[in-house]
Amino acid sequence: MNKFDIARALDEISTYIELRENNRFRALAFERAAQSIRAIDAEPADLIASGELIKLAGIGKGTAAVIDELVRTGQSKYLEDLRKLYPPGILELLRVPKLGLKKIGILHQKLGIGSLDDLEEAARAGRLASLPGFGTKTEQFILGSVEKARRRESHFLLPIGVEVGEQIRGHLSAIEEIDDAEVSGSVRRRLEVIRNVNIVIATRAQERVVEALAGFVERIERIDDDTVKAFARNEIAVWFHFTKPEAFGATLLATTGTPEFVAAFLARGGKLRRARTEKELFDKAGLAYVDPERRENGDDLKHRRHRRLIEVSDLRGTFHVHTTFSDGRNTVHEMLSAAHERGFEYVGISDHSPAAFYAGGLSVEKLRQQQKEIAANERGVAPMRVFRGTEADILPDGTIDYDATTLEKFDFVIASIHSRFQMTKDEMTERMLRALDNPCVTFLGHLTGRKLLSRDGYTIDYERIFEKAAARGVMIEINGNPTRLDIDWRHVRRALDLGVGFAINPDAHSVHEYAALISGTWVARKAGLSAKEIFNTKPVEEVSEYLRKRRKRPAGH
Repeated sequence: MNKFDIARALDEISTYIELRENNRFRALAFERAAQSIRAIDAEPADLIASGELIKLAGIGKGTAAVIDELVRTGQSKYLEDLRKLYPPGILELLRVPKLGLKKIGILHQKLGIGSLDDLEEAARAGRLASLPGFGTKTEQFILGSVEKARRRESHFLLPIGVEVGEQIRGHLSAIEEIDDAEVSGSVRRRLEVIRNVNIVIATRAQERVVEALAGFVERIERIDDDTVKAFARNEIAVWFHFTKPEAFGATLLATTGTPEFVAAFLARGGKLRRARTEKELFDKAGLAYVDPERRENGDDLKHRRHRRLIEVSDLRGTFHVHTTFSDGRNTVHEMLSAAHERGFEYVGISDHSPAAFYAGGLSVEKLRQQQKEIAANERGVAPMRVFRGTEADILPDGTIDYDATTLEKFDFVIASIHSRFQMTKDEMTERMLRALDNPCVTFLGHLTGRKLLSRDGYTIDYERIFEKAAARGVMIEINGNPTRLDIDWRHVRRALDLGVGFAINPDAHSVHEYAALISGTWVARKAGLSAKEIFNTKPVEEVSEYLRKRRKRPAGH
């Protein structure tokens, strides 16, 4: 098993532990082990052989034993035993909003519910309302959400598609008959939710390659002379598109899509002729190369020159970082050290404010303790600059959590909504507009509050909010958390045209979640942004001076 397969098994164990025991602490041990395994550059088998596995952060004796068994046998008896305790479809209940593992455990224990069908039947019969933590309103909400959960079946977050695609490419690289292989389709375009993975394979020995696919995908089906469909992890459809090496570029362009983009390419003189690379096709048509992220339509084909989009390497620092002082899983020291090791010039610590009591929001007294902890660790990460901030709740009336005196002491303030999502469009818009009038606000956090595949964002008047944010000089964050990717890339260009600035933030709750800067950068690229349009590509001196001047401006400016 490769590191991704092992990490997935550890995550599944973590889920079942929390479902069975409601023991977040024990489940977290396997979750952290999964994060560590994903982050390693070496092969797990090599780390086991050298005795280095147990030395990794997040790996204990128990998790190391499970990893060792997975490497040796390809399976875990512990995981298999946990799976036997529940119906095969029980985890599909996680697609229903408001159903966490604790409630799913109650549903299974009290009513034997183990699938969406079971849940719908029980809700229609009125059997949920009497359960602890439910009630009539929750029952009705769940009943209305079951069909939405069904529609989300076979939909996956982008990082899963990227991971599966790269895993398969790794397997393909060991097949001698393959000249080249590349992920195409919606994964290559970096669409936030994907339905399948497409892979283009250049080979002159198609049949031998198809035979080899059985080693790492299941349910292989021949679709036509050049297309084979299969499944990875028994759930994600993978389409293999075969081509000769001299036509690899044309097949890659055609299968990356979209059909609208390909049609526009052809309409502007492009041809899907033999070409080893896409660049050959663009050059022969006299067109500037369009990056895959920008191929949802043909708009960028009008540009005379290739526009360099932002790269994650352009980011010099970041904001929106949580620690164990609120709901983070790593200490101030660990979060700062990890940022320093990544080569950041600056990082902004921003734990939750008091209203987010469920996330350990900091009282003023606890905030003082956090500030002392930051000060005690700053010297060890020099010359990296540490900015002191907060993710402060936008309260229902539009005011910002914390008193004015406290807010004025922060280097930056991320204003976010974490409550009362059911407000009307007008009410939510007015709430955010009032928040934007607060002179201490630096960023608007996760603009719509959406959770991809689990929670729709609240409805707002984007135009009014963009206009006010631009007028007040408040930046909107591109939240890189793969479950958020909020602001949606589709709205970025309009905000930019109105003068809104942006920062790519990870919303990191652990050292591993700094990696969300990668998915945040995907959003920025998909929106067509360059490095100069992102705040945290600026050098530390410029960022520091901007934040200093902003703290001194009068209200209303």
